[in-house]
Amino acid sequence: MAKYQLPPLKDEKLFEEFICDLFNQIENTNSYQNTEFRFFGIKGQNQKGIDIFSSGNKTVIQCKLKDLRKKDEIIRKNLIEDIEQDLLKATTLKFNFERFIFVSTFRDDSPLQEYVTELKERSQYPFNLYYWGWDTLSKYAEENEMIIKKYFPKFIPKKPKQPKPELPEGALGRDLLKKNYITYLIRRYGDWKQFELNNKGETFNWPAFNKHVMNRYRASGINYIYVNHFSDIVTYLQDKIDKTIFSRNNKAKGKRNYSTYEEHTQGISE
Repeated sequence: MAKYQLPPLKDEKLFEEFICDLFNQIENTNSYQNTEFRFFGIKGQNQKGIDIFSSGNKTVIQCKLKDLRKKDEIIRKNLIEDIEQDLLKATTLKFNFERFIFVSTFRDDSPLQEYVTELKERSQYPFNLYYWGWDTLSKYAEENEMIIKKYFPKFIPKKPKQPKPELPEGALGRDLLKKNYITYLIRRYGDWKQFELNNKGETFNWPAFNKHVMNRYRASGINYIYVNHFSDIVTYLQDKIDKTIFSRNNKAKGKRNYSTYEEHTQGISE
């Protein structure tokens, strides 16, 4: 059963690239280095009825992108005409092959499959002849994540978000008011310390300071500092702030350097 219901490609060049990559995956060859299935010539050259070939796998492929808005009878008639013309051209190829595969954006179609089988028996070609419609191509495409990711990225299922692990009992992250006050003090110290460093052309090292604080309280992050350290970390950070040059200038002007915890919870900030 189809997993994605992949829409047929509508760009001819993209369809050919898709087929080249798909057959390299099916045959377990290297798609990106094109060591096996690769394009036969370029547009404008005499491609002799084929688009892709593999000398190692003795296979030639002709790609047929069709306007699926047309009636099935018209598409089928056009494909039969294409197959007959391309087979005539392919007789001039100067290398041996064992499989000739017509691939199309048109669906798998029993009249076309019967026609190809009858044509092989009637004409006695020295190679096997196949028709692969979009249903067959989709089946193989669905089996390969690289193909889906490259040509049908919208069909890559999104990985469900992993629920965040719950914080342990007594963690600072469980008390948002206290956590926010600690964050406020850390930010105040870093910003004011930066005023000193500006004169030296230096930048305050936020990661290093945060790591220092976490190491001091043996926590992997601010959320994981135990709340019983709250008073100690407040005193520690306020002392760091008070020792900055900006803080000393503030005090000389009779200004305070930070709000108290109670003021901060009420939205009063210095």
